[in-house]
This record gives sequence, C-alpha cells and structure tokens, in this order.
Amino acid sequence: MHVTEADLPEDYPGHWDADVVLSDGSVCQIRAVRPDDGELLKQFHSQLSEKTIYYRYFSPYDDLLQKDIERLIAADHYDRVGIIANVGGQIIGVGQYDRVSDNDGEIAFMVRDDYQGRGVGSILLEYLAAVARERGIRRFVADVLPGNRRMVATFERAGYRVAQELDDGIVHLAFEIDPTQEIGEVIVRREARSEYQSVWRIMHPRGIAVIGASNSGDSLGGALVHRLVRGGYRGRVFPVHPDAGVVAGLPVFRTICDVPGPVDMAILVIPSDLVEDLAAECVEAGVHVLVVVSSGYSETGRKGAELQRKLVRIVRESGLRLVGPNSLGLINTDPRVKMNAVLSDRLPPRGRIALYTQSAPLSVAALNRLADRGLGIASSCATGNRGDISSDEFMRLWGQDSQINVILMYLENIADPNKFLRVARSLAGMKPLVVVRSGRTSQAFPLGTQARRTQLPPAAVDELLSSAGIIAVDNLDQMMDVAGLLSCQPLPPDRDVTVVGDSWELVNLAADTCVTAGMNLRHQRVVDRSPGCALLAATIAELQEDPEAGSFVVVHSASVTEKDSGIFDALLDRSSVTAAPLIAVLHSSTGSNSMISRGEESGHGSVPAFATVDEAVKALGLVMDFSDWRRRPTGDVVERDDVDLETARLIVERRLKASPRDSGTIVSLVGSQLTRLTECYGLDVRPSLPVSSEDDAVVAADQLGWPVALYSSDQRFETSADYEARRFGLGSPEELRTAYMSLAARLDSAALSQMRVQTMVEPGYGCVVRAIRDPLLGPVVAFGVSGMVPELLEDRGYHVAPLSEEAAERLIRTPEAARLLSGYGGREPADLDALAELLCRVGLLARDLPELQWLELNPVVVYRNGVAITRANAWLRAADLDDDSLVRRLVRGL
Repeated sequence: MHVTEADLPEDYPGHWDADVVLSDGSVCQIRAVRPDDGELLKQFHSQLSEKTIYYRYFSPYDDLLQKDIERLIAADHYDRVGIIANVGGQIIGVGQYDRVSDNDGEIAFMVRDDYQGRGVGSILLEYLAAVARERGIRRFVADVLPGNRRMVATFERAGYRVAQELDDGIVHLAFEIDPTQEIGEVIVRREARSEYQSVWRIMHPRGIAVIGASNSGDSLGGALVHRLVRGGYRGRVFPVHPDAGVVAGLPVFRTICDVPGPVDMAILVIPSDLVEDLAAECVEAGVHVLVVVSSGYSETGRKGAELQRKLVRIVRESGLRLVGPNSLGLINTDPRVKMNAVLSDRLPPRGRIALYTQSAPLSVAALNRLADRGLGIASSCATGNRGDISSDEFMRLWGQDSQINVILMYLENIADPNKFLRVARSLAGMKPLVVVRSGRTSQAFPLGTQARRTQLPPAAVDELLSSAGIIAVDNLDQMMDVAGLLSCQPLPPDRDVTVVGDSWELVNLAADTCVTAGMNLRHQRVVDRSPGCALLAATIAELQEDPEAGSFVVVHSASVTEKDSGIFDALLDRSSVTAAPLIAVLHSSTGSNSMISRGEESGHGSVPAFATVDEAVKALGLVMDFSDWRRRPTGDVVERDDVDLETARLIVERRLKASPRDSGTIVSLVGSQLTRLTECYGLDVRPSLPVSSEDDAVVAADQLGWPVALYSSDQRFETSADYEARRFGLGSPEELRTAYMSLAARLDSAALSQMRVQTMVEPGYGCVVRAIRDPLLGPVVAFGVSGMVPELLEDRGYHVAPLSEEAAERLIRTPEAARLLSGYGGREPADLDALAELLCRVGLLARDLPELQWLELNPVVVYRNGVAITRANAWLRAADLDDDSLVRRLVRGL
C-alpha cells in the first residue's frame, strides 16, 4: 500500500527517502522505519535463514519478538534510528543504530538472504552513517560473532578503518564515520558499477514485449514490432494486444502475463490512462525495464504530471527502470543485439556515435541530421520526460563501450548537475562528450518536478561544464559540425592552423577568423584555380610536410560550371595522410554543412565541409578547446596536513546548537568563531576591532599596531570605490582622528555604527573569494577582482570544490579583470602562487563542511609576496542527508 505524506507522523524524516540502484542494476527504496511497519517486519523476519538470524541475534530466534518490533518502530529518528530497504512493498533489509553516548552509535543490520550480495548492506551502511552524521554522531560501534566475516567486510570495504577487539567470544568493532576521500571513492566506484549494470540491462534485453501492437495500419506498436523484426533483433519479440492476431509474422499475446518469456523489456504504446494498470501487470510478469512511448504526461500540465508521478512511483517501488514517458525509444546497433526500437522512419548507418536526447521531436531531428551527413550511430536513447533514467547513467555505459568514440547529448534539463559534472569529467578523459544544453537561462526542469534550482548565473554553469571537459554547443547543427570533426578527423595536437585556398578574399577572411578565435596562424597560402583542384592539392601536400603546420582549413569557391568531384577527391586524398584535422569551407551549390566521403557512410578520413568560414572555425575551435583540456594536467586535489578538521567541525556544531534545530535556518558565523574556523584551514584574517569614536579608534590602533586602516563594514560599501567608506595608511593618532571625522561627516548612522580599525597590509590588488554551497552543484569556489564594475559585470570564475593546484591557477585566470594581477600596465605583479594556495584551502573548507552555505573573503589583498584576508563573512545551515555526498541516490524530481 502506498503511504501518502499526509499519513506520516509529523516528525517523519521524509528527506531520508531515496531510490538507490543495487549492484545487479535493479532499484530499491530507502526510508525511515514507520509505526505501521510491524507486519512487514514480521514478514521480513520469517524470510530470513537460521544463519542470518543467528549472526544478528547470537541465538536462533523462531519469531521476531514483539518487543523488538516495538523498539524498532518506536525510533525517534534522532537517538534511535531505523532504516528500511524496500522492493515491491516488501522489506529486503533493515539497518538501525542506537546512540550509546554523545558521539557513538551502536549499529546493526540484516539483509534478506535472496538479496545478499547485491549491495543492500553497503547501502544501508551509507545511509545510517549519513543520518548519524546529521544527528551529530561521529563513531559507530558493533558487536559481531567471529564467524560473521561478511559484516566486518562490509565496514572495511566501505573504506572505514575498523578497530577490532575479541572479548568472551564476541568481536567488538569501532570505526569513525567522518567523511574521508577513501570512503567517497568507494561510493563513487560502487555507484558507477551499479548504474553501468542497470543501463546495460536496458540496452541488452533478451526479450522485448511491445504492448499495444496490433496489425492495424496505424498501430504505432505494430510499427515498432516491424522495425525490431526487420532490423534483425537478436532476442525474442512478443506483440501484446487484447485483440490478439498476428503482427510481422509473430503471434500476438492478449496480456503480458501470457508471454512465455523471458521478457526483460516492455515497450508501452498505449493511451496514458491505461499505462498505470499495465505497468503493474509488467511488474507481475517479471519485466525489468519499461519503455513508455505514450504521451500525455508532464508535458501537458499538472494532471499529466500527476500521472507521471504515479508511474514513476510504481516503477521505483517495484525495482524496475523506466525510459520515458513520451520516449521515442532505443537503438543498439551492436551485432549481438541489433535493437531498432524507435519510431523514426529514417536512421543513420551503424557507426561509433552514441546519442542521448529527451523529447521525441529533437531525437528525430538529431537522427535525421546524422543520416544526412552519413555519420553512423552505435547506440541511442530518447528518454522523453525523463521520469527515471537520466543522462549520467547512460554516460556510465557508453564511457566503457569500446564501440563508441563520441557521445552526443541534447539536454533540455540536467537532473543532478553535480553528479553530471563528476561523471562527465571522468568520461571526457576517455572520449569526447558534446552537449547542447537548452533552458540555460532558466535552468529548466521537466514540468511538475520539485527539484532544487541552482543559485549560480547561467554563465557560471557553462563555465563549470567547460571545466569538466564538456564540449558545449549552442544548437543541434553545431553539434553535428563538431560530431563530424571528432568522428572522422584526429584531435588537434595544438592551436596551430594553416589556411589555404583558391580565393584571396575567403582565405584572408578565414585567417582573420582563426586568429580572432585564439589560433596560431602558421601558414596562409592562396593558389590559382586549376583543373581538378590539382594545384590546391599539391599545395596542401607541400604544407603538410611542415610538422608545425597544425590543423588545415581549406577554402574553395567553385565556379558556376565546376563539378564538386575534383575538390572532393583532393580533400579526401590529403585527409588520409594528415596527423591533424583537415576541414573545408566550400562555397558551392549545396549551401549547407556536410561530410565528404568516398561512400554513403562517413568514416575515418572523411572531411567535414562547411558552408561558411564562421561555422568551420567555430567547430574547429571547440575541438581545439577540448584537445587543450585533455592535454593539460588535471593534478590531484590539494590536501593539507595542517588542516584541523576536528576543531572546525566542533566550531560549526557549537554555533548550530545555539540556533534553532530546524535545518532550514541560516545563521551567521562571526567574530572569534569565524576567525578560529578559518584558522583551522590556514586562512588567517587580519585582526580588526570595532570602534565608535575617535578615541576608540586610537585605542584600537595602539592595541593592533600602527599603521592602520579605518573603514565601515556596512555591506553597502563592499563593492564601492575604495575611498568612499575607507581610509588607509593611517600612521599616527592625528591622522586617524582626522580620518574618523572625515568619514563621520559623510556616512549615515548605520554605516558609522559599523566602523572598524584594522592593521594595514601591503599595497596590492583587492580580490573576492567565495565558497558557495549550491543546492544543485554542491560546493563551488568563486573568484574575482574586487570592485563595483567586476561585480556588476559578473566577472567571476567558478570551480567545483575541492581544487587541484592546476585548477586553482586556471580559476585565477578566468575573470577578464584578472590580467591586472599579472602586472598589467607596468604595475607590480601579484603573488599568484599564494593566491592559488588560498583558493585550494577555501576549496577544502567548502568540501569538508556541508553546513557552510556561504563564505566570503572580501577583500583579499594580493601583493608582491603574499596575500592578506582583511574581512570574512560566513553563514551556516544545519546539514541533512540531502547535503551528504557520501550516499547514493536517484533523483526524485517527479
């Protein structure tokens, strides 16, 4: 029975609820134990083997004692916590802990025997640890029998350092549960393996049932059956329709339960109001994957969104995966599968490109454009409204598929950008990922979702995509331009380029465009037209002898009577021997971008041909950027031995305990608490003292040491001109008094009430550094030059925390105004190494403390041989499981 939110107790922690992929690719649901779970717990216990019961209770319970049930369902979700793993309305695992001291919790869990070995225990451990951290527990303890090696192994394989002590036949275990890099890496690897397996099952079904397939001429289900059969699908196809009959020579079954099986996938091509009941029948029939082609869901409004929520709930509760609804279908051209399950009349040839799209019209358009250019496809999925399966899960599979060289994605929304960037970064090191991301200004989500939205500007999100090695393009045509170049030409070895052609005007235009795009022009050559473009081909061959010629942009303007075959042969001949990309700009009769190939299919050595110089250089520049990204060192995340994480956590916990328990409350961290927190990470804020009069200012200066600065900390002046509310280099009481009177005459009472005196720092450049806990992207470090104009123009750089030294250096170079720091205009250059070190430490702080919502260091003065933090502000919020990166979960947006 589905329990609604209204049925739950007021203190029920609904934010713990999650859907998680198991190691076999199926899905289980994680939730807190509820008062109505008594009968389910009895049923769960009755399905356990004697061995499992003995290892848990150290004795052979025949029945789960009522007091044990009452104890578990009476959990207060704070000092006593129970977590349940559930599939199809049945409990498959139970985990619990009881607080035994302020910092310790005693943990225990059991997994149903038929689900042991599928990763249920490790998932329960992840969630119990995350909940315990949320509740202030820092260590787990447990008692196990010596023979229960599986329990001990669960803790150790999760990355925990387990202390063991044998006493009177019982092994006492204890381990810290604070986040570590090792634990995080274990979880990422497990998540990757599980999601790979899940999507592999989707793309390699042994049997497919098409529900709604009839032999009527307008049956979409019947059309899908014909496509599967004509395409040579290697598995079995089962048409399903109440009227029975025959479709494509195959017998039609009246219901899915009549199919002899096995049926791994069911494709539903029926009215949306029938899908819910038939999805439930598919669950009973043992189907693993539903592909819902039917429309009428969240794309139509609130009523459709509610239908979609019900469908997703049925699928997730039953452990299935869902492609759709409103999906165009799937393609796998692997000769061992040969699955053509898409409603598109035209398909590209078999090749080495993978395509992920969402809405059906865009999927059809992408497939048509690939076919137009002869670019072959290996695999494709159109997820429609993306009720369940998402882009990052397909990246797991395609990244490991040796038959795929290039991945194309048209993303109308990103389910979990933080995870997407993490997966994309690892993928881009193996093969190119080209992404069209629409909805960039609104950060769009499917209608009806309740997902949190990013707080960062669209340009920042684009910057983060680029830093992950993603080739971001503006539209579908640009995606095809880049795909053709990546599929058929080598990656550029550098940013060098040679422009050659038989039109003086076009060669000059191409050369200027290349230089403007940041390329290094090695050669620029104009040749006379000749029959069959022989002279042009000979010139290209001559220039290819230069190992530093770089990529080639060949420009040709055909005469009215000229046929294309001559230039085509010349380009293909020279492309076959090039070690760098060779592309063409052809001003001819076609007027569109295309691929020049010797046959119908565009393979290695085919030449991308563009109608305009701008399109050609844009595509080449994007591929050069990707090649640059792949060549540059990524570096390891900076870790510092002098970081005092324990003290930092204690400071945060004490501050939050003094505030309301509500996890949504934002509280400031100020004064000595903030100073001590930053000091834990080697970030020393220059001391300052509040003053309310001239005399106070002089006393403060004597205490801090001369010379000093006098300023108002009013936030209104954070980005104002330096002199408006600040005075610097005050070396005597007289100068300080005069400065105070000057500011008192021009500032209002609110600004005067926030006057401070601070020790002076060396002259340098003012910068602003921020650590932001974004609801979607997680911890992000932002950097820019201080001042009103950079703030107004949003001239900032962004990078997901933590940072490597190389990432910190690139972040410093990102803002346009950052050129000032390198000695622009003959000024003294700043200490960029010290600034990079500061950014790395801020990145560690942002990563380690999920409670930190916002940290601003402004200004950070960077001078000739160091940096000085003059002011800091921070805001905290009690972290919950949603902030914990050490748990796996599927997005629950619908």
